[in-house]
Amino acid sequence: MAYMILFKVAITILSITFNRVSASDPDPLQDVCVADYNSSITVNGFSCKRNFTFTPEDFASMGIAQPGEPNIFGTRVAVANIYNMPGLNTQGVSMARIDFERDGLNPPHTHPRATEIIFVKEGTLVAGFITTDNVFVNKLITKGEVFVFPRGLIHFQFNVGRGNATIIVAFNSQNPGVQLIALSMFASRPQIPEEVVARAFQTSVEEVRAIRARLALPTAGLASGCQWDDRNMHSQYDKRDDRNMHSQYVKYDDRNMYS
Repeated sequence: MAYMILFKVAITILSITFNRVSASDPDPLQDVCVADYNSSITVNGFSCKRNFTFTPEDFASMGIAQPGEPNIFGTRVAVANIYNMPGLNTQGVSMARIDFERDGLNPPHTHPRATEIIFVKEGTLVAGFITTDNVFVNKLITKGEVFVFPRGLIHFQFNVGRGNATIIVAFNSQNPGVQLIALSMFASRPQIPEEVVARAFQTSVEEVRAIRARLALPTAGLASGCQWDDRNMHSQYDKRDDRNMHSQYVKYDDRNMYS
């Protein structure tokens, strides 16, 4: 009898523990904790402003009211996160808006700290992610549809419609982070040893050097996590070169190819 009681107690404790571990941002311990950007205290997040020193403006943002700055992939990313909306601190949510030119691509990347869900405001896109078993899950999504990307998995969105596209993005983290796969492997600071990258991709060191030469651009914009400040990072990359490789997607009337 005593053994059964101890067993049930252990299972209960483990369940509570795993529930906490599997959560994203920690639960808040007060109603609000408006980020104090001027504080010198370093914590897992931002320190709080003193009570009643915050204003209504701390809880509002025009961050995604307009498209962001253009980048070389043919997209414009605007965000409303902890870096421009202090009232989000400890609330465990953030948003973004991505506007796509025709053939615009939000390249393969991950958000290590958040699940992502998108709403298609306008246009037609291919949305896809890759599981840890290397299963490619993808779907053609159109205006009004919602699509979810599981936390931490590599994913992308690619505009295959006849015109522009816009998606509204939500995360279950105030700072989901973003890691672009190509830049992480080929343009890290300091660089990953050439031999490691070459063996990982089963290619030559010379080919690794050639790719790095194309991606030898400042990567400091990635350090701030989910700010996607890649406006200048890809200025030497000519997105026109990769249009032909995606020609199989640009079949606007063929929905079955994405099933």
